[in-house]
Amino acid sequence: MKKSMQYATFGILFIICITGIAFADTTEPVNTTQVQIGTILENPETYVGQNVTFNGTITSQCGSGCWFIISDDTGDLYVTLRANNFVIPPAMGKKATVTGQVSEKGDIFVTGSQVTIGDTTYP
Repeated sequence: MKKSMQYATFGILFIICITGIAFADTTEPVNTTQVQIGTILENPETYVGQNVTFNGTITSQCGSGCWFIISDDTGDLYVTLRANNFVIPPAMGKKATVTGQVSEKGDIFVTGSQVTIGDTTYP
């Protein structure tokens, strides 16, 4: 029973990953403000609820690619992709451009709506 639950969980995560990769490069860019991560963290009241775009390096990532931490010279920011139903492939150490909406629930985070890694844009 436990093994079948593990296989089912793995299968669901695999389907989510394949779906996210399959829909890469299929959405229109979102109008946003280009900012540095530190600017968001220092002035959250200005950016909460706003769409922003920022660049950085992915320094931590979940196994299924549904969230990651991105860093630049000014700070680190948690990015979740789950609310927008897409994931990214393993990208630790890679440069990325993220577009998403800034939120605050205790900590500041971004709900990513678009992630560009190299020449590929997700979703």
